[in-house]
Amino acid sequence: MDLRAILALTFTMVVWGGSPVFFRSLSLALGPADHLAIRYAIVGLLFAGVLVATGGWRIAKAHWPRLLFVSLCFTGYNLGSAYGFERINAGTGSLIIGTQPLLMALVGTIAAKERMTPAVMLGLAVGFGGIVFLVWNDLGIQGDPLTFLTGCAMIFLSGTCWALYAVVSKPLSQEYGSLAVTAASVVLASLALVLLLGRPSTLVTIQTMSLRSWLEMAYLVVFVTALTMVTWNYGAARLPAAVAGSFLYLVPPLGVLAGALLLGEHVTPGMLIGGALILTGVAIAQFGGKLSIKGSFAGLAAVLFAVTMWGLIPVAMRYLVTELSPETAMVLRLYPAGLLAITVCLFTGVRQIAWRDWLRIAIAALAGNLGYQILAAYGMQSVPASWTGLIFGLEPVFIALFAVLFAGDRLTAWLIAGIFVSMLGTAALMLGSTLVPSGDVSLFGLMLVTLSTMGWGIYTVVIRPASRKYGALPVACLAMAISALPMPLFVNLQFPATLASMNATAWLAVGFVVVFGTFLATSAWNFALGQMESSIAGIFLYVQPVVAAIGGILLLGERLTWPLLLGGALIILGVAIAQFGPLISKRMGSIKNANLRGAKEPGMVAT
Repeated sequence: MDLRAILALTFTMVVWGGSPVFFRSLSLALGPADHLAIRYAIVGLLFAGVLVATGGWRIAKAHWPRLLFVSLCFTGYNLGSAYGFERINAGTGSLIIGTQPLLMALVGTIAAKERMTPAVMLGLAVGFGGIVFLVWNDLGIQGDPLTFLTGCAMIFLSGTCWALYAVVSKPLSQEYGSLAVTAASVVLASLALVLLLGRPSTLVTIQTMSLRSWLEMAYLVVFVTALTMVTWNYGAARLPAAVAGSFLYLVPPLGVLAGALLLGEHVTPGMLIGGALILTGVAIAQFGGKLSIKGSFAGLAAVLFAVTMWGLIPVAMRYLVTELSPETAMVLRLYPAGLLAITVCLFTGVRQIAWRDWLRIAIAALAGNLGYQILAAYGMQSVPASWTGLIFGLEPVFIALFAVLFAGDRLTAWLIAGIFVSMLGTAALMLGSTLVPSGDVSLFGLMLVTLSTMGWGIYTVVIRPASRKYGALPVACLAMAISALPMPLFVNLQFPATLASMNATAWLAVGFVVVFGTFLATSAWNFALGQMESSIAGIFLYVQPVVAAIGGILLLGERLTWPLLLGGALIILGVAIAQFGPLISKRMGSIKNANLRGAKEPGMVAT
């Protein structure tokens, strides 16, 4: 594990994620023209010094037309960004900028005659659909519609210019090196921007700039332009390309978060759903062709169905808990599920189980699953579904932790780091519940939901040996049936009247939780595990908290707040560190060993 490379890329993403905030702030404070003229007067001098020091200005005359074209593209990128961020908020602009990999794929197909794969076509459709949804949904929310549309178009065109720059400059970079081409194109673009936008009044603007504007300008010049070039190249050179590229997915969410925290921007459902579609499209285009999924799209469809249904369970249960009661919601969920589980066991049959294993299954069912259900039901009374879904995202971390405590698994540095980061996310949610008066979030409820997630971790670890010995389906059905046995204890005298008064929506929610969320989702998941590698299927579990957040906002009218964004991002990041950190270390070790073997090959001569 090259921790320094990971820290370098993380620093780069944080800097890049915050840059739209300062683009917008400077464009509003100074005006787009003066912002660019002042900024690139400084940047141009900086890169002119780089050219002189490295001799990178020595470019053949035959290549100057291409250099001038990419410099023009870089100029267009900056004009679109500065004037676009003057018109729309930083969060929306960050999400639109997130389509740049898609635009690069499209430009590469048109200009560089690269092959358009089915994964790229699907990714383009999904990503651009996210832009349409984002713009259309927020059209009437973000002030003047014409100004909003113009700003979105400018940001999109700036991304197109950057895609052209990246694709068309590639042959130059291969010939002269990326530093020389970057420096030369930035100097030419700086000259154009200063001559085009600089005015006598720009000097007055410089004299009246506030300390905040100077600090923001320094951030863009020093950190965004200069320092991150070094940190990105350092990290990308020491990690696999796929790993380094995956860090770029942090930029749009960080831009949205920075806009909410630093500029007080409102995060809309359109931004949430549109951003999710954009990032999904980029992921499909980048990695869709590299995933070998046995059984065509059947396994992919099954795993997407399963995680979507599981993500909507907190939404349905929150509705039932608030409309009925925690006791009634539990009985209506677990008792029918238990009857269904017994029916499955009768039809499929169960091998003879040893008494010791019966004890293990009973402990897992009662201490794990039933405890999870009880704590979650009572916690959901005062915790929105969107918050509950994000806390449920902690399950992989708790499963790994209890595997260390009860099953003798090894405690790794990745797991410790993942637990630390995800607990920071949980702390952010709990702290936010006390600082943001939303009326429907309580600290006690958050603690109950978190404890319920630990219960599911205990269930998973305790029942695993029995599942391996007797089969996953029969053991899961037996545990579900045992979990339903105590349900009569939660039935009170008002239960029949409650059933009689339930409306169609409540019955639909019950049917969804029992049939779709429990039985069909589990079956689809088991089918998917037979069609693809478990490591690939595990990636899709990150869809659950996103679905829960979107479902809570759209179906239950829940609000999207900064604790939800910050805490959710930290929880997902912590789970990712704990799950995929060991895989990255293993991959890095394989690469290092391969390099060492190559260096020891006889007859190899360094040139």
